[in-house]
Amino acid sequence: MEIEFVNHSSFVVRHENIVLMIDPWLEGRVFNNGWELLAKTTFGFEDFASVTHIWFSHEHPDHFFPPNIARIPVEYRNRITVLFQVTADKRVMNHCKKVGFKEVIEMHPDKYVQLSPDLKVMCEHYQEGDSWIVFKTKELTLFNTNDCGIRDKNDALRIQKKVGKVDVLLTQFSYAYWAGNLEDVEYRRNVADEKLEGLKFQVEIFKPKLMIPIASFIWFCHEENFYLNDEVNRPQKVFDFVSNSTSSQPVMMYPGDRYVPFEEYSSTSAIDRYNEDFVRILKGENLVKTISVIEAEMISQGKDFVHNLKVDFGIWTKFLVPSRIWITDFNHAYELSLESGLKPIDSLEENCDASLSAESLVFNFKFPWGNDTLGINGRYQRPKGGNYSRFYNFFRYNQLRSRGINVGVRYFSGMAFRKVLVKAGLQKV
Repeated sequence: MEIEFVNHSSFVVRHENIVLMIDPWLEGRVFNNGWELLAKTTFGFEDFASVTHIWFSHEHPDHFFPPNIARIPVEYRNRITVLFQVTADKRVMNHCKKVGFKEVIEMHPDKYVQLSPDLKVMCEHYQEGDSWIVFKTKELTLFNTNDCGIRDKNDALRIQKKVGKVDVLLTQFSYAYWAGNLEDVEYRRNVADEKLEGLKFQVEIFKPKLMIPIASFIWFCHEENFYLNDEVNRPQKVFDFVSNSTSSQPVMMYPGDRYVPFEEYSSTSAIDRYNEDFVRILKGENLVKTISVIEAEMISQGKDFVHNLKVDFGIWTKFLVPSRIWITDFNHAYELSLESGLKPIDSLEENCDASLSAESLVFNFKFPWGNDTLGINGRYQRPKGGNYSRFYNFFRYNQLRSRGINVGVRYFSGMAFRKVLVKAGLQKV
């Protein structure tokens, strides 16, 4: 089996006559102009000529990115089979059929898909839309946990029983989301260290001989979130941590690198090139600028949002409490409520529940996944005197629906039950 690292969480597995690509995000900004790839991708769209299969782990744009999918030449798409977890909404499956892939195979938990005489794969959904995949040959097991933050021991042991002995583990290694306000440097450092502890936990459970860090090779490229780059885990730190704190051998790969597990390989070149990339991006040049939004347009979007929220979710919206929002463009506070939509109010920024640009707020109003995007791109602040949950709750219902979760009696009763378990110490927050 040969592994070619493409970029971020994307890589290609070659075995026998199978060329399977994982999560092809090759270029472009994602999460409302909040992320950009740290290094340039060498794998081009013409290189899809040899690809036989694509597996998408989940619907986030750094894994499933329609603009990049559209650039795969049609004649190559017609020869590629897509693999994806079973979902209720079928959105990814339907999109892939629409754009002309050869076929789409839905992967059921506990069921392997035989791709060739000596290669089979199994995928399982894991929390909030993510999924993992395991590759098995007679001689090797490669396990990709991707963005699945597996930290619960019972859960991890259940998965370990399914996948069996692991030779190669690929997993996330740094934070890639909002990690504190501008001044919260120590908090970000702790979040980054916790990511490494999560990596160590997975190594201890799955006991891989080799560990390949993936899924964090991005940088925060917007003027509103650039500060978040200060404490991300860099490749050298990750390599040293895995070498010194785990039983696994780290393999650091740069876009275009190829590796046959257990053959001789040096990570030095990849680490050096990533260091050069960090020097470049930390200059803070060519950052994405905030797009101006007219106040009247923002208020109109807020009115439409609240109206649709009440129509779509009815009685369940009665749980919502008005939220104070500081809009940085206008240096002023606004209140979002079911009664009045969005209106200006007198308040200090420090007493607001969230502080963000009008552009980001309108994005939240317009798209069901808007607040998911905001949490990941980190283009906001949480004032110390506010209550961010009041802001978040207004967008939670659409966010849940976009993940295929129905908001109703079952959801709220389950939420209440979990709170009881947490309070009783029987479940972690």
